[in-house]
Amino acid sequence: MINCKSILCASMMAIAAVAQAAPEATWLTKSHDFGAFDEDMGKVSCDFKVVNTGDEPLMILAARATCGCTVPAYTRDPIAPGDTATITVTYDPAGRPGKFTKKIHVDTNTEPSRMTLAIKGVVIGATNTLRARFPIEVGPLKLRNTMVPFGEIAKGRVKTAFLDAYNQSPDTIYPSVSNLPDYIKVDAAPAAVPPGEQMTFTFFYDSSRSDDWGLCTDEIIILSDNETPVTMPVSLTAILNEDFSKLTPEQREKAPRIALSTNAVDSEEMSRDKIHTAEVTVDNFGKEPLIIRKAYSVDPAVTVKVNKDKIKNGGQGKIEIKVDPSKSADELLNARVIIITNDPDRPQSTVRVVGEYID
Repeated sequence: MINCKSILCASMMAIAAVAQAAPEATWLTKSHDFGAFDEDMGKVSCDFKVVNTGDEPLMILAARATCGCTVPAYTRDPIAPGDTATITVTYDPAGRPGKFTKKIHVDTNTEPSRMTLAIKGVVIGATNTLRARFPIEVGPLKLRNTMVPFGEIAKGRVKTAFLDAYNQSPDTIYPSVSNLPDYIKVDAAPAAVPPGEQMTFTFFYDSSRSDDWGLCTDEIIILSDNETPVTMPVSLTAILNEDFSKLTPEQREKAPRIALSTNAVDSEEMSRDKIHTAEVTVDNFGKEPLIIRKAYSVDPAVTVKVNKDKIKNGGQGKIEIKVDPSKSADELLNARVIIITNDPDRPQSTVRVVGEYID
């Protein structure tokens, strides 16, 4: 007589065994460190091995990197239980000096279905790459440039700017900055820069601590390292503007209003052995006092002097412009005098100064 219970029990065990049969991916390694290597070596590769420790064929469905510089190659064939497969990952360092970390997402017919692999290393940049990306050499340190522009800053606010650098030496270095004004702070990260790695100087410009206006330039000094210091001057530039955003309509109505007697001074022919002068009148047609924050020219031959920096309602001031041809090697004068005031509608006025130098 057939035992129904035995048959049922055997059937359930068979079904359970079939249900439990599945592939299983066991990775021998999940990350690889290439260490430091020269960009000139070209592409580098490493292998990630996976063993099918399950009892059904394992399939690698896809392998995708997070960057085009990293390319995984793998077999599309089924991997039998107990067999091993290899995913070869190739990294192209061309034009990519410095530290890198890349991820490769591998999808299989297992549960869970996704595994993430990782590669990392440090590329010692080739000469041509470094010259293109970090052309300024400061001993073992290479800089992106020698000018850091902050752009426009509303007075009272803080703005940041960045300068990237690269350690081209085989040793860890400790770059630093000197000659910073009180209103500019800097953070160098990382403070200790390993061989072949990049770092960034982050500058913080606190305009509330500066009493300057308009175009402002400060020269700081970058030191390559404490042990073997090589220095490089770097210019920090900012345009400091008055913040009129909080003025009410009533305050704007009462605000000062600037008017210049002329917007251009043509000195025509100017002898090089003589200083030439011109005068511009400044009128205030507003209801509040007009404050001349700054009047200047970036041309070395042109100097500017204001007879009064505060002009009352209906009052008048004068700006004297002097041209010293001996301070210019050019044949023509084409300069601009910038006048910065507290007029919210015209915070910056320009007077063009032109002429011809003759011997």
